[in-house]
Amino acid sequence: MKSILITGGTGLIGKKLISQLDFDLYNIIVLTRRKSHIKEGIRFMNWDPDNNKLDLSQINDLDTIINLVGESIDKNRWTKKQKLNIYNSRIKTTQLLFSKIKELEILPKHIISASAIAIYKSNTKEPQKEESVFEDDYLARVVKDWEEENIKFKSLGIRTVILRIGIVLSPHGGILKKLFPIFKLRLGVPLGSGNQIMSWIHIDDLVRMILFCQKYHNIRGFINAVSPIPVSNSYFTNCLSKKLGVIRYPSFVKAPAIIIKILFGEVANLIFNGKNVSSKKIENLNFQFLYKNLDDALIDFYCKK
Repeated sequence: MKSILITGGTGLIGKKLISQLDFDLYNIIVLTRRKSHIKEGIRFMNWDPDNNKLDLSQINDLDTIINLVGESIDKNRWTKKQKLNIYNSRIKTTQLLFSKIKELEILPKHIISASAIAIYKSNTKEPQKEESVFEDDYLARVVKDWEEENIKFKSLGIRTVILRIGIVLSPHGGILKKLFPIFKLRLGVPLGSGNQIMSWIHIDDLVRMILFCQKYHNIRGFINAVSPIPVSNSYFTNCLSKKLGVIRYPSFVKAPAIIIKILFGEVANLIFNGKNVSSKKIENLNFQFLYKNLDDALIDFYCKK
């Protein structure tokens, strides 16, 4: 039986992905910093990126790697230590994975790696395509270095797909889980100007896209993993308020930028640096989104009985 190796398998995306995999077709192996164990048919294998420890020799018929590992970028303020954690959790882990894969006698056929739309220019009028010019700030440089490590797998003859992921929507984590209590307290208002663009994707569509890229071997290179219809921060706020059944404030009521910067520090750049990103490439490869509209995505999360 073929094997799938997953990094970041205990995170929001990883858990959802694993729930959609066919255990009759694949052995599922998840790398973890905890002790190796088997649970519910999943083999959790210990690795220690900080000390360059990873043994892949016991994996049989490794077919696909799905590389989702990475420290959450909005979990804490961006101190020097946290910036280093964000960087190393992406770059050092991928370097270790590459070095150990390269040593195998039989190489895997495919790798699908996470990346982020943070690499693109902010607040552009035109949607950014995969070949668009990159931003030059801290987070964009992290993503650029991350992608350079991931693209090295291509040099081994491994089909390499890198998904530049937008804002992932799920009621179980990410932005929606953080906003839910705020909006329920009737404190949800647009941030800053409210005009910044949010390129988002429903977690179900993201998982489907990962599996789509695994299935169709003609897909290679960089892919924007975003919904076809990005929205402004103001639209997002009003739409979420409506779906949660809470008060919607007049359009002039917004959270001042200076307050957001004081509260969140440099992490506030994630809020104000909107990314307008195109999904045309994956659509042209015949991927069908289940949730193109934000309304439909939020109805799926909050309005179904």
